[in-house]
Amino acid sequence: MNKSEPGQNSMNPENKEDDIDIGQLFTLIGKGFSNIFNFIGTIFKTLFYWVVLFILFLRYNFTKIILAAVLGGIIGGIYEYGIKEKQYESSMTVEPNFGSALQLYKNIDYYLSLVKQDDYERLASSLGITQEEAKSIAHIEAKPYSNENQVLISYKNFIKALDTNTVKLINYEDFSEELPIESYKYHIIRFASTDKYVFSKLESPIINSIVRNVYYDKLKKTATSNLNSRKSALESSMIELDSLRSLYKKVLLAETEKGHSGTNIFMSDKASHTKEVEVFDKYMLMNEELIDVNKKLTEENEVINVVSSFNSIGMKVKTWYKNYAILGVLGGSIFMFLFISFKELDKLLVNFKK
Repeated sequence: MNKSEPGQNSMNPENKEDDIDIGQLFTLIGKGFSNIFNFIGTIFKTLFYWVVLFILFLRYNFTKIILAAVLGGIIGGIYEYGIKEKQYESSMTVEPNFGSALQLYKNIDYYLSLVKQDDYERLASSLGITQEEAKSIAHIEAKPYSNENQVLISYKNFIKALDTNTVKLINYEDFSEELPIESYKYHIIRFASTDKYVFSKLESPIINSIVRNVYYDKLKKTATSNLNSRKSALESSMIELDSLRSLYKKVLLAETEKGHSGTNIFMSDKASHTKEVEVFDKYMLMNEELIDVNKKLTEENEVINVVSSFNSIGMKVKTWYKNYAILGVLGGSIFMFLFISFKELDKLLVNFKK
């Protein structure tokens, strides 16, 4: 009679247990995936159910919502085009120098606070206009003129003064997000008023309120004096360089004539030509510096430059989100939608109570 080996008998129960464990594992994994798919399917079914309910709600109450929107639009249109005073707006673009943008924004915030407080007497005194004209002002704001090129130029000028290691710590994205208002070159001042003729009277008071600042006036005088000194030094140096260039030309011409006559040459043609080129290069660099100085003298001639003035007559404000006819349509439809919704909810609560 053949007997099984002891090793084989001892391995059979373990193999069976491994097979059972693996089978249970796959069963659990299958149930897990099945539960996940069922859960996702339940979510989509629930969303679909509520979407259908919402569409049915709109279908049954569509006429009421449309009538409410039309009624709101009519009421808003009557106010917008019949009762409400027409508003006009105009803007001025300025270029502040010597950090005067900070004072500009401070002054604009002050004017706006007077408008919100209905303090038309102080506003009229600050802007040099009558109280009736001050009462016509509805809104004042100032914001920097920003585009990608302006920010890029500011970033380029900023990193010029930094060392290589520091530049690595400040990237362009971080710089553009944290760029302070005084770093922008141009700024836009916008006024809104019910009087379309008041804008031409606002430019001088706004500019003078900054120009009269003693600190900025001192900075302007110092900068102008330094630029004029730099200009004089560059012009004098350029005159000397021009004389030196003429001298080198004469020497080169004289040495060429000596060379033709067979006399020993004191200075080689190549050396003379190199000296003349070096002097010419220095002359051109100074000429570029002089151009920059003249440009700065023009730009920094005033504490704040007016790039474009207010229009003599304001333009009518045409912003759709401030049009009461459109707001009436939206308000009427939303009000009716909420009214019907609360009414249906009240019915559900009463039925639930019963």
